Amino acid sequence: MRVRRLGVVPLLGRRFLFSKASDGFLSFIAWVSIVGVALGVLALTVVTSVINGFEGELVRVITGMNGDVILYSREPFSDAERVVEKIKKVVPESEAITGSFTAELMASGPNGVAGGVIEGVDLETVGSVTVLPRRIVSGRLPQSDQEVVLGSGIASRIGAKEGQKIRLVIPFVEDLEEGDEGRVGAVSAPKAIEVTVSGIAKMGLYEYDSKFMFARLEAVQTWLKQADKLTTFKIRLPRGQTARAVSDRLSDHFGYPFRAKDWSQLNKNLLYAIQLEKVVIAIILTAIIIVAAFNVVSTLMMMIHDKTKEIAILKAMGFKPSQGFRLFCVIGMGIGAVGAGVGVLLGLGINEVLERSRLIELPADIYYIGFLPVVTRWSEVTLIGVLALVICFLATVYPALSVARKSPSEGLRYE
Repeated sequence: MRVRRLGVVPLLGRRFLFSKASDGFLSFIAWVSIVGVALGVLALTVVTSVINGFEGELVRVITGMNGDVILYSREPFSDAERVVEKIKKVVPESEAITGSFTAELMASGPNGVAGGVIEGVDLETVGSVTVLPRRIVSGRLPQSDQEVVLGSGIASRIGAKEGQKIRLVIPFVEDLEEGDEGRVGAVSAPKAIEVTVSGIAKMGLYEYDSKFMFARLEAVQTWLKQADKLTTFKIRLPRGQTARAVSDRLSDHFGYPFRAKDWSQLNKNLLYAIQLEKVVIAIILTAIIIVAAFNVVSTLMMMIHDKTKEIAILKAMGFKPSQGFRLFCVIGMGIGAVGAGVGVLLGLGINEVLERSRLIELPADIYYIGFLPVVTRWSEVTLIGVLALVICFLATVYPALSVARKSPSEGLRYE
């Protein structure tokens, strides 16, 4: 009854693989094969999850800084209300919009001078689109025209702390005096403004933290003599909305000097590099599973040699060639299934530890973020497991065919 319940092939596969009468060296090789498959699956699971984490963290920081889509102009523009109304007509699904004015300047502190970007933000709407208010790690947002928030990186470079005074050096400021309206590009000498550091922000991406400063929108407009003008609108979209389609729509409706970009276009090269790295590393680590599959082949070939007599007796008793083929496929797939299962479980365990503890710290100026992020995608984990099983199945084909083609007399010839 037990044989009928299990089936002859699975029962024989279990007996061949775990029989105490088997050669000890054969059992050792089988365990080596299992460990090899497990290590390959483990490495592939952890590495792809880490790369997913890098990508996810990068997307989170980019959208937290810029929203999902930005509409910016090559030159400052006025009549912001009209532009906002047009954005709402073109993108009725937008959840929030905030305007800002950005310009390049230099910041001078106790430890030196550093170039950066000053962004004048609308304090009433900036929190609905970006995460700036929640990224102040020390101090607060600027409340007056003589206050500024520094990114943590640029604050460290110039040696500035909360409450200290620094100087902002504006290289060129438009200076149109009365009677100069017809002149183009009239500028003044560099202008220095003394401000107080009201807070330190840490956006989570070194590229932002090392050069961005934030002030009240009205203050930046006054410093640059650009009253009531803006350079950028940041737009927050509902979750699941395709940002690229929205940016294309805005580009179609706004001509020069406006241009729209979604979050994926803001750091296009970096995101592409991460995707390429993921593909390359996955190919390399798949080679580990392929090497382990060769161990499966050697295990099955040794088992065929070790069980030659038993196989011949089974065939003489009516064991069909197709059953012989399935028998060694079951053994090989058993090795692969155990290895893949153990590898996936260990990989998920390591991912959980890394995600909860953030044990591994990274230099932010090299890797953009300061810790090792992990994001587990079940579709990819499933694909890795299936890939391991397919590779192990392909490894069993030749040994299984060699068993199916042997006649009973070959196994009993020398007995």
